[in-house]
Amino acid sequence: MGSLRYLLSLLLVFPADAADHPVFEEKGGVVMIEAESTASRLGKWKLMTTVDGFSGTGHLEFTGNKPESGPPDSPLIYRFTVSKAGNYSLVLRGHKNLVSKREDICNDCFVALDGDFESGNNTPKKILESDTKMFGGNAKGWGWCQRLDVNHKKWDPVYTLKPGETYELTIHGRSKNFNLDAILFLHESKGFNEIRSKLPQESDRSSGMAGGSRANPVNRTLTHQDGRRITATLLSRSGDRITARVNGRTTDIPLEILSEDDRKFIDGWSPD
Repeated sequence: MGSLRYLLSLLLVFPADAADHPVFEEKGGVVMIEAESTASRLGKWKLMTTVDGFSGTGHLEFTGNKPESGPPDSPLIYRFTVSKAGNYSLVLRGHKNLVSKREDICNDCFVALDGDFESGNNTPKKILESDTKMFGGNAKGWGWCQRLDVNHKKWDPVYTLKPGETYELTIHGRSKNFNLDAILFLHESKGFNEIRSKLPQESDRSSGMAGGSRANPVNRTLTHQDGRRITATLLSRSGDRITARVNGRTTDIPLEILSEDDRKFIDGWSPD
Protein backbone atom coordinates (compact mmCIF):
# COMPACT_ATOMS: atom_id res chain seq x y z
CA MET A 1 0.00 0.00 0.00
CA GLY A 2 2.67 2.45 -1.05
CA SER A 3 0.74 4.90 -3.21
CA LEU A 4 -2.60 6.47 -3.96
CA ARG A 5 -2.60 4.66 -7.29
CA TYR A 6 -2.55 1.36 -5.43
CA LEU A 7 -5.42 2.51 -3.22
CA LEU A 8 -7.46 3.49 -6.25
CA SER A 9 -6.80 0.11 -7.85
CA LEU A 10 -8.26 -1.52 -4.74
CA LEU A 11 -11.36 0.64 -5.05
CA LEU A 12 -11.90 -0.47 -8.62
CA VAL A 13 -11.32 -4.19 -8.06
CA PHE A 14 -12.77 -5.09 -4.66
CA PRO A 15 -16.34 -4.52 -3.48
CA ALA A 16 -16.82 -2.78 -0.15
CA ASP A 17 -17.17 -5.01 2.88
CA ALA A 18 -20.38 -4.55 4.85
CA ALA A 19 -18.32 -3.22 7.77
CA ASP A 20 -17.15 -0.32 5.58
CA HIS A 21 -20.61 1.19 5.26
CA PRO A 22 -21.38 4.05 7.64
CA VAL A 23 -24.53 3.74 9.71
CA PHE A 24 -26.70 6.87 9.62
CA GLU A 25 -28.62 7.78 12.77
CA GLU A 26 -32.22 8.96 12.91
CA LYS A 27 -32.84 12.21 14.76
CA GLY A 28 -36.18 13.92 15.30
CA GLY A 29 -37.96 11.31 13.21
CA VAL A 30 -35.76 11.81 10.14
CA VAL A 31 -33.03 9.79 8.46
CA MET A 32 -31.44 11.80 5.65
CA ILE A 33 -28.67 10.30 3.51
CA GLU A 34 -26.89 11.93 0.59
CA ALA A 35 -26.90 9.64 -2.44
CA GLU A 36 -23.12 9.93 -2.78
CA SER A 37 -22.61 8.85 0.87
CA THR A 38 -22.27 5.16 0.04
CA ALA A 39 -19.29 2.86 0.37
CA SER A 40 -20.59 0.80 -2.56
CA ARG A 41 -18.79 0.67 -5.87
CA LEU A 42 -20.69 3.09 -8.11
CA GLY A 43 -20.67 0.83 -11.15
CA LYS A 44 -22.98 2.42 -13.73
CA TRP A 45 -23.90 5.28 -11.42
CA LYS A 46 -21.94 8.47 -12.12
CA LEU A 47 -21.23 11.24 -9.63
CA MET A 48 -22.53 14.48 -11.15
CA THR A 49 -22.99 18.16 -10.27
CA THR A 50 -25.04 19.17 -13.34
CA VAL A 51 -28.56 19.52 -11.88
CA ASP A 52 -28.83 22.80 -9.97
CA GLY A 53 -30.04 22.67 -6.40
CA PHE A 54 -28.47 19.35 -5.43
CA SER A 55 -27.57 18.82 -1.79
CA GLY A 56 -24.27 17.56 -0.46
CA THR A 57 -21.30 17.26 -2.81
CA GLY A 58 -23.22 16.05 -5.87
CA HIS A 59 -25.82 13.62 -7.16
CA LEU A 60 -25.74 10.21 -8.85
CA GLU A 61 -26.95 9.55 -12.39
CA PHE A 62 -27.59 6.01 -13.59
CA THR A 63 -25.98 5.38 -16.98
CA GLY A 64 -27.00 1.76 -17.61
CA ASN A 65 -30.02 0.04 -19.18
CA LYS A 66 -32.47 1.99 -21.39
CA PRO A 67 -34.39 5.18 -20.58
CA GLU A 68 -37.58 3.11 -20.41
CA SER A 69 -36.40 0.38 -18.02
CA GLY A 70 -34.01 -2.48 -17.40
CA PRO A 71 -32.98 -5.12 -14.84
CA PRO A 72 -31.50 -4.25 -11.43
CA ASP A 73 -27.92 -3.06 -11.88
CA SER A 74 -25.11 -1.48 -9.82
CA PRO A 75 -26.43 -1.82 -6.25
CA LEU A 76 -25.86 1.04 -3.79
CA ILE A 77 -26.03 0.20 -0.09
CA TYR A 78 -27.12 2.58 2.68
CA ARG A 79 -27.28 1.53 6.34
CA PHE A 80 -29.16 3.32 9.12
CA THR A 81 -30.67 2.93 12.55
CA VAL A 82 -33.56 4.61 14.38
CA SER A 83 -34.07 5.49 18.05
CA LYS A 84 -37.76 6.34 17.64
CA ALA A 85 -40.04 3.37 17.00
CA GLY A 86 -42.92 3.59 14.55
CA ASN A 87 -43.81 3.81 10.89
CA TYR A 88 -41.36 5.42 8.47
CA SER A 89 -42.05 6.40 4.86
CA LEU A 90 -39.28 6.20 2.26
CA VAL A 91 -38.87 9.26 0.05
CA LEU A 92 -36.23 9.80 -2.66
CA ARG A 93 -35.21 13.17 -4.09
CA GLY A 94 -34.88 12.56 -7.80
CA HIS A 95 -34.52 14.13 -11.23
CA LYS A 96 -35.41 12.61 -14.60
CA ASN A 97 -32.98 13.67 -17.31
CA LEU A 98 -35.37 13.18 -20.23
CA VAL A 99 -34.13 12.20 -23.67
CA SER A 100 -37.47 12.72 -25.46
CA LYS A 101 -40.88 14.32 -24.92
CA ARG A 102 -42.03 11.30 -22.94
CA GLU A 103 -42.48 12.12 -19.25
CA ASP A 104 -42.69 8.52 -18.03
CA ILE A 105 -39.06 7.52 -18.64
CA CYS A 106 -35.71 8.12 -16.89
CA ASN A 107 -37.68 8.34 -13.65
CA ASP A 108 -37.15 5.25 -11.52
CA CYS A 109 -34.88 2.85 -9.65
CA PHE A 110 -35.28 -0.33 -7.59
CA VAL A 111 -35.38 -0.29 -3.77
CA ALA A 112 -35.29 -3.08 -1.17
CA LEU A 113 -34.96 -2.95 2.62
CA ASP A 114 -33.29 -5.61 4.76
CA GLY A 115 -33.65 -5.92 8.54
CA ASP A 116 -36.15 -6.64 11.30
CA PHE A 117 -39.20 -4.68 10.16
CA GLU A 118 -42.85 -5.10 9.24
CA SER A 119 -45.02 -3.35 6.70
CA GLY A 120 -46.46 -0.14 8.11
CA ASN A 121 -49.57 -0.23 5.89
CA ASN A 122 -51.23 -2.53 3.38
CA THR A 123 -48.14 -2.93 1.22
CA PRO A 124 -47.06 -6.60 1.39
CA LYS A 125 -43.76 -7.04 3.20
CA LYS A 126 -42.50 -9.14 0.28
CA ILE A 127 -42.68 -6.04 -1.92
CA LEU A 128 -40.78 -3.94 0.62
CA GLU A 129 -37.93 -6.43 0.99
CA SER A 130 -37.60 -7.24 -2.73
CA ASP A 131 -36.14 -5.16 -5.57
CA THR A 132 -39.20 -3.04 -6.39
CA LYS A 133 -39.56 -0.14 -8.81
CA MET A 134 -39.83 3.28 -7.17
CA PHE A 135 -40.67 6.17 -9.46
CA GLY A 136 -41.07 9.95 -9.57
CA GLY A 137 -38.80 12.97 -9.78
CA ASN A 138 -38.98 16.13 -11.86
CA ALA A 139 -37.68 16.88 -15.34
CA LYS A 140 -37.07 20.58 -14.65
CA GLY A 141 -35.25 20.20 -11.35
CA TRP A 142 -35.51 18.07 -8.24
CA GLY A 143 -38.73 16.29 -7.36
CA TRP A 144 -39.85 13.40 -5.20
CA CYS A 145 -40.23 9.67 -5.57
CA GLN A 146 -42.84 8.44 -3.08
CA ARG A 147 -44.53 5.39 -4.55
CA LEU A 148 -43.72 1.84 -5.61
CA ASP A 149 -44.99 0.18 -8.77
CA VAL A 150 -45.59 -3.56 -9.18
CA ASN A 151 -47.20 -4.51 -12.48
CA HIS A 152 -48.79 -1.04 -12.67
CA LYS A 153 -50.31 -1.34 -9.17
CA LYS A 154 -49.12 1.41 -6.85
CA TRP A 155 -47.99 0.94 -3.25
CA ASP A 156 -46.71 3.29 -0.54
CA PRO A 157 -43.32 2.34 0.98
CA VAL A 158 -44.02 2.44 4.73
CA TYR A 159 -41.99 0.40 7.21
CA THR A 160 -42.51 -0.31 10.92
CA LEU A 161 -38.99 0.05 12.33
CA LYS A 162 -37.48 -0.87 15.70
CA PRO A 163 -34.99 1.11 17.78
CA GLY A 164 -31.43 -0.20 17.75
CA GLU A 165 -31.88 -2.38 14.66
CA THR A 166 -29.49 -1.67 11.80
CA TYR A 167 -31.35 -1.56 8.49
CA GLU A 168 -29.85 -1.81 5.03
CA LEU A 169 -31.44 -0.13 2.03
CA THR A 170 -30.26 -1.28 -1.40
CA ILE A 171 -30.93 0.90 -4.43
CA HIS A 172 -30.35 -0.57 -7.90
CA GLY A 173 -30.35 1.36 -11.13
CA ARG A 174 -33.38 0.72 -13.38
CA SER A 175 -33.86 3.42 -16.04
CA LYS A 176 -31.06 5.31 -17.72
CA ASN A 177 -30.66 9.02 -16.85
CA PHE A 178 -32.45 8.76 -13.51
CA ASN A 179 -30.71 11.02 -10.99
CA LEU A 180 -30.69 10.43 -7.24
CA ASP A 181 -29.83 13.24 -4.82
CA ALA A 182 -30.99 12.19 -1.36
CA ILE A 183 -32.70 9.36 0.54
CA LEU A 184 -35.07 10.05 3.45
CA PHE A 185 -36.96 7.90 5.94
CA LEU A 186 -39.64 10.02 7.65
CA HIS A 187 -41.39 9.02 10.87
CA GLU A 188 -45.19 9.20 10.83
CA SER A 189 -45.00 12.17 13.20
CA LYS A 190 -42.95 14.17 10.68
CA GLY A 191 -44.79 16.15 8.02
CA PHE A 192 -43.54 15.79 4.47
CA ASN A 193 -44.37 19.41 3.61
CA GLU A 194 -41.83 20.56 6.17
CA ILE A 195 -39.14 18.40 4.55
CA ARG A 196 -40.13 19.48 1.06
CA SER A 197 -39.80 23.18 1.90
CA LYS A 198 -36.47 22.77 3.67
CA LEU A 199 -34.33 19.70 3.06
CA PRO A 200 -32.64 18.68 6.34
CA GLN A 201 -28.91 18.19 6.69
CA GLU A 202 -27.47 14.72 6.31
CA SER A 203 -27.92 12.54 9.39
CA ASP A 204 -25.01 11.93 11.72
CA ARG A 205 -23.21 8.68 11.14
CA SER A 206 -21.40 6.12 13.22
CA SER A 207 -18.50 4.76 11.19
CA GLY A 208 -18.70 1.07 10.30
CA MET A 209 -14.92 0.93 10.70
CA ALA A 210 -13.69 -0.45 14.00
CA GLY A 211 -12.11 2.19 16.24
CA GLY A 212 -11.14 5.63 15.07
CA SER A 213 -12.20 9.09 16.11
CA ARG A 214 -14.70 11.16 14.15
CA ALA A 215 -14.70 14.78 13.13
CA ASN A 216 -16.98 16.64 10.76
CA PRO A 217 -16.52 15.18 7.24
CA VAL A 218 -14.53 17.54 5.03
CA ASN A 219 -13.61 17.53 1.35
CA ARG A 220 -9.94 17.94 0.50
CA THR A 221 -7.59 17.36 -2.41
CA LEU A 222 -4.88 15.10 -0.99
CA THR A 223 -1.38 15.18 -2.39
CA HIS A 224 0.93 12.16 -2.46
CA GLN A 225 4.56 12.75 -1.56
CA ASP A 226 5.49 12.32 -5.22
CA GLY A 227 3.05 15.09 -6.27
CA ARG A 228 0.05 13.09 -7.46
CA ARG A 229 -3.34 14.40 -6.26
CA ILE A 230 -6.76 12.96 -5.53
CA THR A 231 -10.01 14.44 -4.18
CA ALA A 232 -11.43 12.76 -1.07
CA THR A 233 -13.95 13.25 1.71
CA LEU A 234 -12.21 12.78 5.06
CA LEU A 235 -14.44 10.86 7.49
CA SER A 236 -12.40 9.76 10.52
CA ARG A 237 -8.92 9.05 11.83
CA SER A 238 -7.45 6.09 13.67
CA GLY A 239 -3.83 6.50 14.68
CA ASP A 240 -1.64 6.81 11.59
CA ARG A 241 -4.48 6.27 9.10
CA ILE A 242 -7.50 8.21 7.94
CA THR A 243 -10.77 6.85 6.61
CA ALA A 244 -11.86 8.70 3.49
CA ARG A 245 -14.41 8.38 0.68
CA VAL A 246 -12.89 8.41 -2.80
CA ASN A 247 -14.98 8.03 -5.97
CA GLY A 248 -17.96 6.89 -3.89
CA ARG A 249 -15.98 4.25 -1.97
CA THR A 250 -14.64 4.24 1.58
CA THR A 251 -11.03 3.26 2.23
CA ASP A 252 -8.15 3.67 4.71
CA ILE A 253 -5.21 5.88 3.69
CA PRO A 254 -1.91 5.84 5.64
CA LEU A 255 -0.74 9.31 6.65
CA GLU A 256 2.86 8.47 5.76
CA ILE A 257 2.17 8.63 2.01
CA LEU A 258 0.64 12.10 2.17
CA SER A 259 2.34 15.48 1.87
CA GLU A 260 3.47 17.39 4.94
CA ASP A 261 0.76 20.01 4.33
CA ASP A 262 -1.92 17.29 4.29
CA ARG A 263 -0.62 15.77 7.53
CA LYS A 264 -0.66 19.16 9.24
CA PHE A 265 -4.21 19.79 7.99
CA ILE A 266 -5.37 16.39 9.27
CA ASP A 267 -3.74 17.01 12.68
CA GLY A 268 -5.85 20.16 13.00
CA TRP A 269 -9.02 18.55 11.67
CA SER A 270 -8.95 15.28 13.58
CA PRO A 271 -9.48 14.98 17.34
CA ASP A 272 -6.63 12.41 17.44
